[in-house]
Amino acid sequence: MDAILSFISTYVTYWPLVCFLALFLAGFNVPISEDVLIIMSAIISAKDRSLLIPNYIGLYAGIYISDIICYWFGRLAGNGIIKIKFVARKLTPRRIQKISTQLEKHGFLTYVVTRFIPFGVRNTLFMTSGMLHVAFPKFMLFDGIAAVISSSTLYWLVFFLGESAATNYKLIGIILFCILICALSFFIIRYYLRKKKPAAEPASEQSETTEN
Repeated sequence: MDAILSFISTYVTYWPLVCFLALFLAGFNVPISEDVLIIMSAIISAKDRSLLIPNYIGLYAGIYISDIICYWFGRLAGNGIIKIKFVARKLTPRRIQKISTQLEKHGFLTYVVTRFIPFGVRNTLFMTSGMLHVAFPKFMLFDGIAAVISSSTLYWLVFFLGESAATNYKLIGIILFCILICALSFFIIRYYLRKKKPAAEPASEQSETTEN
């Protein structure tokens, strides 16, 4: 990390702008880690306090616009206006069903929890929101607040506690991911059990009628 930071301080003119552009590209599914940029920005800010606010503004603006791009990719793909391979790979019917269930049950909380989860779950949520035609103002509000919560948490943790804080942050993300998988499994199992139950009840009623 020190070597990377040394390279940045030597060759990068204005780091907040670099963060913004990198995160903007991430909205087009370029494999750029949001968390890594936040961690690096916080460390740079700790060494140069003059960049504390500019770095955060660059990060947040890039994150928010990137999310909006993902939303509209999903929206356009859902309307059949565009066909893009990476959208099709991410938005499998199974993923759409899972996220749709979570959005219906938990709404805003889904955005908050998902922002802490790694493994590309965030972009999938944003594209699915577009595909399911979640109202754009509603998406902007929910995602805007959720982005403030997640980015601020990691940024200020690393700024005050150092790079080691990022490990705990990632651990929280992995735990939340495991909880999400367990919750989804529970709802799917319960859904299928409820679906089978009504089919069994008429059969029992028919046998009672025959006996009478």
